[in-house]
Amino acid sequence: MGVAVDVLGVSRHFVKGGQRIDVLRDLDVTLAAGDCLAVVGQSGSGKSTFLHLLGGLEPPSSGEIKVDGSSLYRRSAVEIDRFRNQLVGFVFQFHHLLPDHDALDNAAIPAFIARVPKAEARERARAALAKVGLSHRIGHKPGELSGGEQQRVAIARALLMGPGLVLADEPTGNLDPNTANDVMALLLELNREGGATLVVVTHSLELARRFPRTLRVVDGRFDVAA
Repeated sequence: MGVAVDVLGVSRHFVKGGQRIDVLRDLDVTLAAGDCLAVVGQSGSGKSTFLHLLGGLEPPSSGEIKVDGSSLYRRSAVEIDRFRNQLVGFVFQFHHLLPDHDALDNAAIPAFIARVPKAEARERARAALAKVGLSHRIGHKPGELSGGEQQRVAIARALLMGPGLVLADEPTGNLDPNTANDVMALLLELNREGGATLVVVTHSLELARRFPRTLRVVDGRFDVAA
């Protein structure tokens, strides 16, 4: 089940060397539960920062983000940690798999962190890997998997706790075009089947056009992509 997200007048700036750098400015966007959004823009435009704001990784400098009507950053640090672990699934450009662990245990990591009993955590991981077509590779370590297979493990890990919000940051950036197409198709299929709200950052307009809705970050603000 997806979550609804409201981004209300959100800005984010940093101070570096005594100079203020405005990354995102006065963003307003509404995502209904189960929505599917692509975010495009040039490198350094603030796309990843936007995902970090949505995922509870860093607060806005001003404005408010509401999840299912409740202000995200007015919650305690413990509540935000719980939100990230239980309601958000992250998929990154670099899959960050543990090299000494097989696909099963890599996918099970969020459940281990949540202190789910190991047998149950691995059973969940087995089911998540089956969803992404990797039942036959659960005993293989990352070094024994292709790039596309490693990214599928990362997607299974992101889906493990049944998140209401899936955030993917350039998930196809290190993949060849055919594999990138397959991974993006998988994310869209999982959105349709599972209903989680999906936000994907990509540099590829071609891949973004597969989404029902696309926003472009220009000068720290949103514009509808062509």
